Amino acid sequence: MNELKNLLVALDYTRMDEVVVCYIAFLSSMMPVEKVHFVHVKRKVGMPSELLQMLDIVDEPETHPNLEHDMKALIQQYFGRMNHVETDLKITSGDPLRELLRLSKDKNTDLMVTGRKLRLRGSGVLANKLVNTGKTSVLFVPETAEPNLQRIVVSTDFSEYSEMTLRHVLDMAKYRPGIEIICMHVYDVPTGYITLGVSYDTFEAKARHYAEEKFDVVLKEFPELQGRACLNLVKKGPADDTGEIIVMEAKRLHADVLAIGARGLSGASLFMLGSVTEKVIRTNTDIPLLVFKKKDENLSFIDALIGG
Repeated sequence: MNELKNLLVALDYTRMDEVVVCYIAFLSSMMPVEKVHFVHVKRKVGMPSELLQMLDIVDEPETHPNLEHDMKALIQQYFGRMNHVETDLKITSGDPLRELLRLSKDKNTDLMVTGRKLRLRGSGVLANKLVNTGKTSVLFVPETAEPNLQRIVVSTDFSEYSEMTLRHVLDMAKYRPGIEIICMHVYDVPTGYITLGVSYDTFEAKARHYAEEKFDVVLKEFPELQGRACLNLVKKGPADDTGEIIVMEAKRLHADVLAIGARGLSGASLFMLGSVTEKVIRTNTDIPLLVFKKKDENLSFIDALIGG
């Protein structure tokens, strides 16, 4: 099963929190979510230990005395009447990336959720690091997110990662029969077609036909897609960026959610994805973005990073 039942949601005590909590409450109302772990990681102020001892301070001071009260009130506002969802709030301190990765592992979460800021205060660096380094799937909730889910666009290259993404999306969509699924495939016509002795139009037609055949195979493998999914072919020019095209086309299609699969990373490429997924994450600021990952990839590396 690929159901998203156990979520970890990162909060940062900004206006972004209400957007994220509201959106997750909406998803939880229409999916079999069982647990939502809300987490706020306070950054260390960085005072020297000697100074803290002189001031007789055991731990660093709390910057916001009402933080816990305010967060609990926000969670209660949106989840108070959801008896089928168990929620908890953990406030801790340390390095946000390591703490979130550690907690995600300890609680065996299916999905990590974080805000995607554009105008609100915050750099958004943590969000990118989570998907770059973690082994858990990540949902990016933009600050303009609306609680609506009628159309999911799935970026597909017909790889095993695209298949994994489709399985997750189908598990989401089965609870809402009206959800439309659009499988978007970006293709190009490489300059090498000339050496094959065929015209541009002929090669393009073959590329489209190849994608259509692959989609027919997908429909046979996923019969649940019959009648509710379609293939959207998008041609890329020589100077076009695939990630940018995926985002632009998803906007044109009025996607409520954009879903994409991410390949695992090696330790050497930690912060250098250089992939289509990386570009989609950086380019997209308006559409809730689901990045699905395989939990068993780079497990030992993540363990080393968090000290597990």
